[in-house]
Amino acid sequence: MVRHRLVLVVAVGMLAGCGPAPSDSASPEVAERVAADPLGAEEWMFRQRANPDGTIPDDAVVEAVTQANRMTLASPGTDQVWAELGPSNIGGRIRDVAADPTTRGAVYIATGTGGLWRTGDGGATFETAWDDQLPQSMGAVAVDSRGVVWAGTGEPDHGGGSAYYGRGVYKSTDSGATWANVGLAAGDTVGQIAIDPRDDDRVFVAVMGALHDTAPTRGLFMTEDGGASWKRVIAPDSASTGVIDVTISESDPDVMLATTWDKIRDEKSRLYGKKSFLYRSTDAGRTWTNVHQPPLPQSTDVAGQPDALTYVGRMGVDFSDTDPNRAYLISSAAGGNFNGFFTSADAGATWTPVGPTSGGTLQSISGGFAWWFGRVYVDPADPLHVFVAGVSLAESRDGGQTWTTSQTPHADQHGLEWDPFTPGRVYLGNDGGFYTSTENGAARGLWAKTPHLPITQFYSMDVSVQDGARVNAGSQDNGSLKSWGSDNTVTGDWFGYVGGDGMMNRIDPTNDRKYYGCSQNGGCRGFVDGVGFSMTIPGARKNWVAPLEFAADPRVLFGGSETVNRINTDPGQRTWQRISPDLTEGTEPRAPGFGTVTAIGTTAADPNLVYAGTDSGLVWVSRNAMAAPDQVTWQKLTSPVFPGRWVTRITVDPQNARVAWASFSGWRSGDPHPHLVMTSDGGRTWSDIAGKRIPQAPVNDVIRHPSKPKWLFIATDVGVYRTTNLGKTWIKVGANLPLVPITDVDLPAGSDTLYAATYGRSVWTTSLADD
Repeated sequence: MVRHRLVLVVAVGMLAGCGPAPSDSASPEVAERVAADPLGAEEWMFRQRANPDGTIPDDAVVEAVTQANRMTLASPGTDQVWAELGPSNIGGRIRDVAADPTTRGAVYIATGTGGLWRTGDGGATFETAWDDQLPQSMGAVAVDSRGVVWAGTGEPDHGGGSAYYGRGVYKSTDSGATWANVGLAAGDTVGQIAIDPRDDDRVFVAVMGALHDTAPTRGLFMTEDGGASWKRVIAPDSASTGVIDVTISESDPDVMLATTWDKIRDEKSRLYGKKSFLYRSTDAGRTWTNVHQPPLPQSTDVAGQPDALTYVGRMGVDFSDTDPNRAYLISSAAGGNFNGFFTSADAGATWTPVGPTSGGTLQSISGGFAWWFGRVYVDPADPLHVFVAGVSLAESRDGGQTWTTSQTPHADQHGLEWDPFTPGRVYLGNDGGFYTSTENGAARGLWAKTPHLPITQFYSMDVSVQDGARVNAGSQDNGSLKSWGSDNTVTGDWFGYVGGDGMMNRIDPTNDRKYYGCSQNGGCRGFVDGVGFSMTIPGARKNWVAPLEFAADPRVLFGGSETVNRINTDPGQRTWQRISPDLTEGTEPRAPGFGTVTAIGTTAADPNLVYAGTDSGLVWVSRNAMAAPDQVTWQKLTSPVFPGRWVTRITVDPQNARVAWASFSGWRSGDPHPHLVMTSDGGRTWSDIAGKRIPQAPVNDVIRHPSKPKWLFIATDVGVYRTTNLGKTWIKVGANLPLVPITDVDLPAGSDTLYAATYGRSVWTTSLADD
């Protein structure tokens, strides 16, 4: 069959109870808590990039990365050096944690879309331990008894905005300084890595496969020669089933447990199957038996009930290190509800439920999306001391009979590890970064967060015209953030000011004491000298990242839902007015959730000119957008160069209203180049100015140099590119940006500093002073 895989840098997934973003606690401007949503993030990232049938062609992604690398080597103009701006104090999603048993204080973390990092001092400081040009999407990390590090690329959970897969398993013998790929490149995502405690060359990798692909690359794989060769020891019962977890008994390493997870998606929805099972091996993982019997939950068809409610979904397992017969399992229904916590007194052969199989604390911490977690951890010194990952961390000291939940750490727990040198020292990774406990992981105890870990995933960004140190940006699961405190000073730390998932952020170009931040689906707030007010964009359908743009008069903003809306932000006038009909094609034929305005373009050169683009590729223009709301008219534009893809950005020349650019997303089969189009006659005709001169990759943003009308900068999934002649030629800007999607670029008027917001490596800058 034809392979369709995403193989780049960040792995592509009912409301998450997100903890508030790290905040400026002395400031009154921190908004009310807003829930974060890993499913919504995945839908946004995936749908704009996928083909209508839900696939993304592997060869297109590989060629784009190859072309990006060629442009780096061939362009002497790419001598700009990017520097990390931050934030570093906010953190981001950590998928897995592994301590090095050979070196005190050495711990590795696998991040969602920011590569692999290492601390040598127990989490006080971190350094990247990963090549910036390797896949940045991580699924698992493990360290053997010699200190050799094994890293599995590709985030397996398919949520939180992950959209890209990995390239298999990598191995480092020098603490992450260099890496060798040791296979399983077609597996796309890795759920877990387990190393035989008797033989470091015997390693097991749980492979979940692609979100949408049924090629036979899923299963549990074993190497007995350090990765030189691999054997699939669990071949799942359906093409849509992968292996998500695997664990080895320290007391008797011949005994192992593994869980499969049956899920796939098409262009419109997630599909669940009945093949999520528990497997057991008693011969060191060479052969396996399905032991998924009652009382473990069973997948059943129930008339009138969706599969998501009645089929078994993700399960997590772990052994006790001190009781050779004790094991634990947590289970969820396919759609994400908790459906049971179980213990075994015979090393996983049979199971007994502990506590209720629905409701209670474990349902509460699941958030309704237990597929985002699915982990259980047993204290290596106490078989009754157990932790379960969820929105909060749940701790039990009586084998699961009663639970206590954490309050201090950030929401959404993914990795837990005990320090092999210091009793009572426990490490925790979640969507907000890395935490350390010196109280044996006590849920209600003290947890210290590492202060420097620049792995934040950003959707959008804005920079002050008056002060380039003042930046605000919207981040996945960490809210809308700003680089200044309540006293308006910039110290290097960033602060949260709107909760949930941070989306569009804006700073008034004439007064940076006026700024705006949004949560998902248009939940926007405005601030004047730190005093906030609500300005949620109205509409029946609003994009995950609903557009918010200034009018020529920055007191006025335009916001998009299925319509374009206008608001005057002066006190007493803060009411949205709808100024367009529904500009979309509705939620079909693409998928439920479509039918939104995704881009709005305005210009100071003509207050009445406003463009709008949609998620199905429509482009509209109004030439009287400041008229009375019921008098504003719109024209649907057509052009043979419009690709019918998601419109990511529309930028209008700030000095010439007849000139505008529109960028489009998508990895589309049969389409050998990306799409950036330009009009020079007010939208009447358009031309493609990218062609094959830049990599065939989603274009996420386009801006014009403030003082050089022929200079454009674009942000893509494989780097930042510049043209000095309106697209006739292009060069890559700098060679050292990590290979993560660049979601936003900014070059404030009067500045020589170019800013780039990344999805997984925070914000970077480079100087254009010599250009």
